[in-house]
Formats: sequence, C-alpha cells, structure tokens
Amino acid sequence: MAHQTVGVYSETAPGERRVALVPAAVRSILDLGLAVVVEAGAGREAWFPDTAYTRAGATLVPRAEVFDAADILIGVRPPNIAATHRFRAGQALICLLQPLYVPDLIRRWAGQGLTMIAADLMPPTRGRAGPMDFLGAQERVAGYQAVLTAADTFGRCLSEPAPGGGTGRPARVLVVGRGPAGHQAAATACRLGASVHVCEAHPRSCAYITASVRGSDIVIVTAEIPGRPPPVLVSARSIRTMRPGSVVLDTTASVFGRAVELAQAGVTRVVEPGVTVVGDDNLASKTPTGASKAYATSIAALLTTLVRGGRLSIDRTDPTQAEVVVTHHRDVLNDTVWRRILDEISLAGVP
Repeated sequence: MAHQTVGVYSETAPGERRVALVPAAVRSILDLGLAVVVEAGAGREAWFPDTAYTRAGATLVPRAEVFDAADILIGVRPPNIAATHRFRAGQALICLLQPLYVPDLIRRWAGQGLTMIAADLMPPTRGRAGPMDFLGAQERVAGYQAVLTAADTFGRCLSEPAPGGGTGRPARVLVVGRGPAGHQAAATACRLGASVHVCEAHPRSCAYITASVRGSDIVIVTAEIPGRPPPVLVSARSIRTMRPGSVVLDTTASVFGRAVELAQAGVTRVVEPGVTVVGDDNLASKTPTGASKAYATSIAALLTTLVRGGRLSIDRTDPTQAEVVVTHHRDVLNDTVWRRILDEISLAGVP
C-alpha cells in the first residue's frame, strides 16, 4: 500500500507569520514513512527559506498542488480556501481548528469526507510541558511577547536607571492568569527588573483585580479558555483609575470576546486618562521562529501517534485521538462540536 503525503500550506490570516512545519522537523516526518510537500514560501515569514526545506528532504510545490496532492494537510490555522473547493474524501486536516467557533465550516467539510483534527483540543499535560502541548507552547511564546509589547508601549524602562547608578522604582506589573502565558509573562517581566504580581483569571477575583489595577503600571491579562469567550475581568472603570502612561494588554481580545472591557482585537488605543489599551490574541506570531519551532515539535509528536506504516490511522478507542479527532468518515465525533452544529442549524432553520 502506497505511503501518504503530508502537505504544509502557507498561512494567510492577517498578521499570521508562523508555519506549521520547520525544516528541522521534516526528517522526523519522513522517518514515519510519509512524504512531505511544502507550499513555496510557506516558511518565509518565520525566516525559514525554501532551500532549507528542500535540503531537509521536502518537495516544494505551488499552493494548489499542496491541497491536491496531500493526504494529510497541516497548518497553524484553518486554510483560507474558496467555498467552491472540495476536499478529497479521506483527506485529513490538522491545525488549531477552534471547531466550536466555526460549526458551519465543520459541517461543510465533514460532508466532503475530510478528517479534521483539532490540535487546540489536545488536553494540557500535568506538570511539565509535554511534546504535544500545542496551546501551552504557543501561550508561553505569547506570554513572553506580551511583556515585550507592553514594555515597548510603556513610557519608561521596567527597571528605571537612577541618577548616579543603581535603579529607581521598578515598574509594577500585574499579570492576570496563572496558565502558561501568565507564568511566562511574569518570569519575563521579572527578568526585565519589574515588580511583578500574579493573580488568578477568574470572575471571583474581579474585586481583587480591580484593586490591583489601580496601583499597576502595566496590566497583562491572559484568560484564554479554549472554545469559550473569556470572562471580562478588567473593567473600563478600573482602567480609568490608572496613571497616565500606563499600559493594559489583553492577550485574549479577538472577534470571539475579550477579557478587558476597552480592548479591541488587533487595536492599540489610548483612553482617558492616558492609558494605552492593547488587544492582541496573535502575539505568538510576533515571535514566529520560536513559535513555529514549538508548533512543529508538537505536530511531529502528534503524527507519531497517528501514523502507522506510513498512513494515517484513526482509532476511535484511543483516548488521545478521542480528544482531538473532530470528524472522520463524514461523522462528527466530538459531542460538544456536534451540539454546537445542531444549535446553529436550529437557529438558522437549516434542514
């Protein structure tokens, strides 16, 4: 039986600079008995040239050929592809699918026989990060970048040099969220000399967060909840108690919701009394080389569990696969996604 081909497509979402597979990870895919084709230029924004992929053993092809030739498509985000495109029955797609937000897309592609594997549904590992910790790895990069973005926006150094040597009062940084992004943000801010406080990202902590915002120079909110809009944790009223020149950064602000009341997805704006509010849920893409390496490591580890004898092997009884395989053989396997589809059908009156 012929072995299958993995296809890597270029990301086309605005501001997305990551690539799903880096040259260093190609060998591990080839060792599984799979061929690898890469869309020409797919790694350019993350500083991985086409020549690096060909040296690693991949074949460069045009975009259309990636979707035609690949048995297993891999990306960071779902591919932006014409509604008239039909996937080949039996093809598979692995990406950060966010299936609860795109029920119409899931329904349409499932009807074409596309097996969809949502890497973002991979449950976090207990304790130390594991090789398939897709979201955790990206959140750590985002937490690091969040501090750099906030520091670049802030009006002074996080560890202010004092006249005659030494340092003055360090900037006060409040990190809301104790997940991977929050921990990395706190560690990065500490290394830059800030005075850092971390609190839980939960509605029951809102009173404490409000009191802490008042005395902070920088507030970084990391309250991502996969598949659900984040709770609003920082109110407009609390932001207006901050000093002019302060910064509030919401790493969850997207078209699906926000954790900071005044944040807007992809927007940086100044509100009274002179506080800069940044909304950006795509911070990992601002560090595309490191984020892509981490993502590719997770992809290679996942494929190791999914591929047998050079072919994708879906086992509905496998606990790991049960978490991430959303559709297979035109069936929607994830109960939560199926209920969301049914809700959308009911609201739209679609048969």
